[in-house]
Amino acid sequence: MNNLKFALMCMCIGVLVVSCSNDDSEIVEPIVLDAGTLSGGPFTFTVDGTPDMVSGITLDASGLVGSNSGFVITDDSDMILGLPTTLEALEGVDFDGAGVGVCFIYHVVYEDGLQGLEAGMSLNDLSGEYDLSNSIMVTRGANPSASFTVTIENVITPKAYFSTGATAGIPPGESVEYSFNAGIGHYLNFATMLGQSNDLFFAPYENGIQLYDENGVAKTGDVTYLVALWDAGTEVNEEPGVGPNQAPRQPEPNTGMDENGTVELIENIADGFTYPEVDSMIKVELSHDGGTEFTLTIHNISNECSLVSPFAPGAWVVHGADKTPFFEEGTEASEGLERMAEDGNNAIAVMELDENSGYVSPFAPGAYGINNPVFEEGMASTEAFEALAEDANPSGYENIFNTPVGAAGPGPIFPGDSFSFEFTAENGDMLSFASMLGQSNDWVVGTEGIALFENGTPISGDITLELSIYDSGTEVDQYPGAGADQAPRQSGPDTGAEENGLVAEETEIADNVPSIEHLVRVTITVN
Repeated sequence: MNNLKFALMCMCIGVLVVSCSNDDSEIVEPIVLDAGTLSGGPFTFTVDGTPDMVSGITLDASGLVGSNSGFVITDDSDMILGLPTTLEALEGVDFDGAGVGVCFIYHVVYEDGLQGLEAGMSLNDLSGEYDLSNSIMVTRGANPSASFTVTIENVITPKAYFSTGATAGIPPGESVEYSFNAGIGHYLNFATMLGQSNDLFFAPYENGIQLYDENGVAKTGDVTYLVALWDAGTEVNEEPGVGPNQAPRQPEPNTGMDENGTVELIENIADGFTYPEVDSMIKVELSHDGGTEFTLTIHNISNECSLVSPFAPGAWVVHGADKTPFFEEGTEASEGLERMAEDGNNAIAVMELDENSGYVSPFAPGAYGINNPVFEEGMASTEAFEALAEDANPSGYENIFNTPVGAAGPGPIFPGDSFSFEFTAENGDMLSFASMLGQSNDWVVGTEGIALFENGTPISGDITLELSIYDSGTEVDQYPGAGADQAPRQSGPDTGAEENGLVAEETEIADNVPSIEHLVRVTITVN
């Protein structure tokens, strides 16, 4: 038995020796992991709330070795931020959400049992068999910001009168008509030469004809009783209808004897001549055509009296109270009136009236918003916007501008005045603002949104041409500068007829309203 045990032991030892001898002759090489090579990038993004994804990354996996693989995103201190499993998942990562800083992207391969490969851990603490590729850097820069100042300047050219036009010559027995718009507080004036005279002309009394009474009722009918015959005081009178220096017979303009006088009613001139009554030579009628529109009709009825005479070309003008566009009684005639009253040449008078007539409006206190539009085109007006656009009331908004530069308190801006406001904004922010055009029912000048940065650089300069006139769609429009329900003339807030429309850029703007750049100048500067 002992011999058997010894024999078995020897056999076992022999087997062990042979086995060990075989292991020594077959060396097994260790596995070397290879994570491959990444291409693409580097990437630079701005942290501005807009998703930022990488793209175009490729992996050279020709020598890839490893049982498991994926991608690793770390910060610049090797803290693991994310572990996308595929390239598709990697390109779906929003790096904007990581905030300002630097990220690195790696491809990783590893064997089972790797420890520490999880978000929040350090890449330096990985334990096990793994390999990392080269990295791709992702830089996440801060969103540019700036402080801005916006200045809104009323650049409307001040005018003395509201509107004007030329009148044609009127032969005896004929008449002419002129239509115009006028509002409460407006007056009508005109002048036309009595052709068979040296320097006489028909015109209302110097302040004109008041077009509405104290109750806002339009004046209509025969207003001849408000018209008189005037002597310009520039040329000595000759017998009416026969004088050699009167327009139909004079050899050339301005040939009569200078009078060096002043404008006076003919009834106050002792020239020794007799003149027919005014209402036997001229008839003047006004009709109110609805809204703010009137028609002026001048009839030459001198064919029915003793002095048959044409009326020469002249001019008409609509103006406010206390204006004297043609003359002031007892003062020397202007050159324009002299040429019109002596020679029937209205060119100078028409030119001067035209240069001094037109639409003038204040801009009312307004509101602005950053990424929060004051209004939305195509939508029904909010209550806040209706109050701003109809009644110059911006109180429904958080951010308002209501005090003119240099003024002690809130108010509108008239020609030459300006509003100014300041704010801070970031790249990607949009500016919206609106200010009521005072001489309107519900119009504003403004913008729904202007980008404050271009390619990360804050804008600066004149932005006027990016603005438009918008209609809030809440009140029926009347003729600009004349409507009874427009802010300067309305009896109280919200008094016009409801329009029930939508906010829209105004496309049917009356001819009397200047273009945007002649209404307002808006500049933005970086502080």
